[in-house]
Amino acid sequence: MMNRKFIKIVVFLLSLLFLITGLSACGKNEEDQTIGSVEELNGRDMGCMSGSIFDVLIQEQFPDSDIIYFGSRSELLLGLTQGKIDGFVSDEPVAMMMVKQNDQVTYLDEAVGSVEYGICFSDDSKEIMLEFNEYLSEIITNGHIEELRNKWINPDGAEQKKEERQLDGHNGIIRCVTTPDAAPFSFMSNNEFQGYEVELLTEFCYEYGYEMEISIVSFDALLTSVAMNKYDVAFNGIYITPERAKSVNFCTPTYEGRDVVMIRNGNSAEKKDLITSIKDSFYKNFIEEDRYKLLLSGALTTLIIASFSILFGTLFGLLIFMLSRNSSVFKKVADNVQKLLAKLPAVVLLMLLFYVVFKSSSISALIVSIIGFAFMFANTFYGLLKTGVASVDYGQSEAAMALGYDEIIAFFHIVLPQALKTICDSYISEVISLIKNTSIVGYVSVNDLTRSSDIIRGRTYDALFPLIVVAIIYYLLCTALVALIRIPLKAYIEMKVKYDDKI
Repeated sequence: MMNRKFIKIVVFLLSLLFLITGLSACGKNEEDQTIGSVEELNGRDMGCMSGSIFDVLIQEQFPDSDIIYFGSRSELLLGLTQGKIDGFVSDEPVAMMMVKQNDQVTYLDEAVGSVEYGICFSDDSKEIMLEFNEYLSEIITNGHIEELRNKWINPDGAEQKKEERQLDGHNGIIRCVTTPDAAPFSFMSNNEFQGYEVELLTEFCYEYGYEMEISIVSFDALLTSVAMNKYDVAFNGIYITPERAKSVNFCTPTYEGRDVVMIRNGNSAEKKDLITSIKDSFYKNFIEEDRYKLLLSGALTTLIIASFSILFGTLFGLLIFMLSRNSSVFKKVADNVQKLLAKLPAVVLLMLLFYVVFKSSSISALIVSIIGFAFMFANTFYGLLKTGVASVDYGQSEAAMALGYDEIIAFFHIVLPQALKTICDSYISEVISLIKNTSIVGYVSVNDLTRSSDIIRGRTYDALFPLIVVAIIYYLLCTALVALIRIPLKAYIEMKVKYDDKI
């Protein structure tokens, strides 16, 4: 029976994969009218990545255009190739990488802005920044920085590898954070950090005796994590702006470039049959550079966070409920906390824990995530228990105690199984919601399944296929965890029958 159900699930997921991939290939076939200048884009739909500063530039350069926001560079590129937008602004080094990866796009050889790139330092790391500026001055003088720029900042920059160096860390550890989706500045290749700024920092640490730890966080939280002194250094091809300089400390500019506009080049995508298209996408996104290891690692992290959050959240919620039964004051406090947390977004609670409560703690982001989600789930389970227990006739507890059971035994063997039977479906729904909500842990530097997908998409600029596969993995994780939870839950609920017979 189970094997038959599993086969049906697999067939459904594969059919979904073929359907979505097939539909994605059925875009517009007609060629776009080629745009020859920046002026021609004014009044057309322009894309912009959330959290970037390009919306201000677009408003200045294209005052008659509507701005459509996207979550990442890969989504911007997909929106452009599918005709959802007519162009978007990008810094030229990253634009080179996009053109290299996709022959349907190009960029206008006309600057719409200039930019200085810099690496950010926290207030607690100003001395390290002074040393880094000293190092930059040295390699600018001897010409080594120009060698690094020529190596990385070109259309083939994403194919380069940094020189491996053994960092002894006798002067301490520099905690770095990045969003590795901005080749050639910062990206992942063969599950290792690569890029112009990665090598620049590695050489600095080698020369000045530091060890370097690199964590991953979403772009939206990149500067915040350094501004809150959670990390020492942030890098990702970050623009130096007066507004950002109010929150973080920028080193001497590491590179100066220009902003350009990405457009479609009028070339139609190469037509492939569905099977070939899926095979090519699968190889590019998962086999090449062993990218599947990122997904496996991310899926394991998601599974760990979800499993422990459900376990500890259930136990903690039950503890809160038991304490509230014996104390009216505690019950009022618990009820008010429940109302507050019910209206608080999970991402806000998670960031408060990571950047405020555990700001100076050495507790890992993974543990903080488990604490946050366990607390949220405990709050939810407490509310469900109140509803479930209220539905159980109080006379059954009285009958159990008349037979010699104490109040605790009567609760766990008579009342709780019946309450769980009432709230079972709601409990399972909350389990599924928690698993899905773990996708936000990238805000606090946890490389989960969703963040792994973002890293892959930032490398291949293929927004569709990784998302489909991630959706399938989430579906399988939800199905597996729910099945594992139902078995002991059902066995516990059936205890009711045994004790009902005694009563």
